[in-house]
Amino acid sequence: MHVTDLIGDQVVDYIEARGPEQPFCLSVSFHAPHAADTRPEQYVWPPRHDTLYAGVRIPDPVMSDPAWFEAQPEYVRQGLNRTRCYWRYDTPEKYQRMVKGYYRMLTTVDDNIAKIRRAPEAQGLAGNTLIILMGDNSYFLGERGFAGKWLMYEPSLRVPLIIYDPRPERAPRRLPQMALNLDIAPTLLDLAGLPVPATIQGGSLVPLLLGDSIMWREDFLCEHLYDMPYIPQSEGLRSETYKYFRYRDDPGHEELYDLRQDPQERQNLASDPAYRGRYP
Repeated sequence: MHVTDLIGDQVVDYIEARGPEQPFCLSVSFHAPHAADTRPEQYVWPPRHDTLYAGVRIPDPVMSDPAWFEAQPEYVRQGLNRTRCYWRYDTPEKYQRMVKGYYRMLTTVDDNIAKIRRAPEAQGLAGNTLIILMGDNSYFLGERGFAGKWLMYEPSLRVPLIIYDPRPERAPRRLPQMALNLDIAPTLLDLAGLPVPATIQGGSLVPLLLGDSIMWREDFLCEHLYDMPYIPQSEGLRSETYKYFRYRDDPGHEELYDLRQDPQERQNLASDPAYRGRYP
């Protein structure tokens, strides 16, 4: 049995064992679609998805021209993001095979999310169960010649966040405000009617979900300070308009992007006098 299916079954068993009268708060983390690094086939999926995407050609990654990679500082070019790109995407054939494997693993996660959603329905709890779906990080799939995460570019930094509220007065909509993983805990406490400790750094998303007009963050600190060989430490600020970042061991190298005019971060504005001092 694939471990993703095993986790899904365990979640269903947990919900069914509690019964409809017992409130619960359950956090579920799937290991998929993590890769098995260094193995010839790094993505492993259940046999039922062997033919999924077989007749599909995956589009080439955005900004896959080698010039984008060559423009990086040497310590980034020598980093683990590049090593993993060799493991997975160094030929067009391997890119197609690996990305399809990645998508097959994600489809397996989708299967089990659907299975988990059916469990509250069977208990008569579907109308009283709120579901939050998010990722812990995003992922390079060959953009700029990279694989993996860790760097401050948008393909690595942004994550999905979907909050499903079954109550009929909650009309589906997309909110423009920036949310962080720090906001999940205070949001859950607020939804449960519990006080949010002042020591929690994030903010409850509930007022935004209700359409209230409140003061909200205009930017946030993003950083990767884990001391690991071949992953350069970096730190930056991101707002809805701009992103600025630098590498801690090379503070003279700066990158600044106008995200509204340049969402793919193609033009580094850090050395442009017109932008100096504007942000951060």
